Formats: sequence, C-alpha cells, structure tokens
Amino acid sequence: MPDFRLRNLERYRTGGSRDRMELSMPLPKSASGMVNQHCPNEDCAPRVFQLGDVVEGFSPPDNTDTYYRREPHTNGVTCPYCGHDDDDQEFIHPEDIKAIEKELFWAAKKDIRDILGEMASDFNRKTSRNDLFSINLDVSPDRSPRPVAYRRDLLRGLTCNCCGRAYGVYAIGLFCPDCGSPNLAVHFSRELELINRQIDMAEQMKRDDTNDEELAYRLLGNAHEDVLTAFETYQKTTYRYLVHKRIPEQAEALCNKKATANRFQNIEKSRKLYAGLGIDPFEALDEDDLKFLRLNIEKRHVIGHNLSMADESYIKNNQSELEGETVHLMGEDIHRFVGISAMIVRRLEVELRIQDGCQ
Repeated sequence: MPDFRLRNLERYRTGGSRDRMELSMPLPKSASGMVNQHCPNEDCAPRVFQLGDVVEGFSPPDNTDTYYRREPHTNGVTCPYCGHDDDDQEFIHPEDIKAIEKELFWAAKKDIRDILGEMASDFNRKTSRNDLFSINLDVSPDRSPRPVAYRRDLLRGLTCNCCGRAYGVYAIGLFCPDCGSPNLAVHFSRELELINRQIDMAEQMKRDDTNDEELAYRLLGNAHEDVLTAFETYQKTTYRYLVHKRIPEQAEALCNKKATANRFQNIEKSRKLYAGLGIDPFEALDEDDLKFLRLNIEKRHVIGHNLSMADESYIKNNQSELEGETVHLMGEDIHRFVGISAMIVRRLEVELRIQDGCQ
C-alpha cells in the first residue's frame, strides 16, 4: 500500500502526528490586514469591528499604562462599542469560522480525491493487460477552486494612542479593543481631521478665484453641521454607556429614543441628563465659550433647516444678521466650534477612565 499523504491539510498542521494532525489556520484578513471581530454580547450593536497590527515604531506616551484594562497585545479583547471584555476566542466572527471550515473541507476533499487517484493509478499498473477482460479505474481530479474569504475594511480605521494597535469600527467606539483604554478622544480627533479638510477645501476654493462662492459656503456649512452631528453623537453614546454602568436599573427609561432625542443639541438639556450621573462636562468652559457654543448650535439649525437664512429665533440671540439674511460662516469660527466640542469630549473620556477605575 503506498504511503498516502494529506498534502493540502498538512499545510495547516501545527502539531500531532500524520494520522492525527493538529491544524491551525489564519483568520481571513482585509486588504490592509484587518481581522473581523464579533462581540459576544448579544445586546451590543453593531457588534462587528476589526483588529489589525501594532503600528511599527509606536512608542506609548508616559503614564498611559494606567489606562490599560490589560497588558497590550496579550489574550483578551474589549468591544469598542459596549466595553465587553472576553478572551480572544470569544470574539472570532462566526462567518470566519464558516470560512475556515469551508477551506478545510476543500483541502480534505482534494486530498481524498488525490489519494483515490493514486490508488487507481497503482491498481491500473498492477492489472494485467493480456487478460481477456481488464478492469481500469479512473478517478477524475478535483478542479474546484480554493475558496477565498473576502473581507472589506470598515469605514473608520484608527490607532490606539495608548498601545499603538490599529483597529477599525463603523463610525465611533469608546475603547481600544486591544488594551481596553478609553479612546473617545482618538475618535473625535478623526472627526476634527475630516472637518478641517472640508474647511481647507473651501478656503482653497476662495484662493483659486473660481467665482463659486456659494459652493465654498456650502462646504463650510457642511463642516459646521458635521461638528454638531459629531458632538451630539459622542455625547449620546458616552451617556448611554455610563448610565448602563452606573444606574443600570434606570437605563431603559433614561436611554430610550424619546428620553434622549435632541437633548445633546442643547447645553441646558444635556446638563440635566448629566446631572443624573453626577457629572457636568461643560463645567470646564467659561462664559464666553458657553455663549459661543450656544450660538453655533443655533446656527447649525439655521444652516441645516433653513438654507442658512437667519430666522426670528436665531436673531433673538445674535444681532449680526437680519431676518432672512445668510448667516456668516468663517473657517476660524468652525475651528473654534470643534475645539470647544473637543474639550467636552475629552472630559467625557475622563469619565470613562473613572468608570474603569484607571484614574
């Protein structure tokens, strides 16, 4: 009997004997090297995120180790959305398991077909061709293509500022999946980068003398709207997390859509919600910053809902435009708007650290 080998399966062998192999197969990766992760917490949404490699040459800032939930690059994963911690194996995406099973099945099927082909060839060689009747075995080779698991990078790719691990999320996350450090400010920095690029595009359009002032204004308007959209979303996401952690018995009442609808587009209403948690992220702002923030929140509603024309409600608190006039938009004002918003976000990240007991 020939010494048959499972050549395709042996590529994945990491231990054991030839007749009882231990196999290991890498998980499917995206073009940038990201691996899909799936949060085991059934109440989490959207559950799917990605883990990449550690950025080459990364050096962590001083004292960031105090923010770690675990030593970086060791067993354990934190869901960036809900904060759930578990072992690496628990975060393997079910679709990746199916992909591995499919490839192993393909390799085993191909090996079995190859073995049968070798057996048939051996049989045919030993069969006499001078017999009145001859038997010939024929096994058609397996030409099925090797299955390929395609993985696409998620929209937002970031790097943890504490451990240097690259990861991907759909839009916003609270934590680094590797070390578990709060990463809210890292995410908002990406918002700031995108907003600044919109402002730069508008300013460049003005310098290029394209005579398209309206398009430049629209770009500034979009950037301005994006500030408040991000500001509201980051507040709402952090608030819901803190409520579920600190007063879980009230989470259903405090975190439903009706209870939080548009609350984080208003400083006073936001403060009332935060008071239930015993915090006030706005306390770091002076009166001038608070006034500027209120004005720009109101301005965003005019830009988004009234084609940038000042209405009666807006001019009550701002005397620079008359009713029906286009509200003024300057790049430096949007920079200040996003800068003040970032101060609030950083204060909320402190609350995440306090919740984790790392400050």
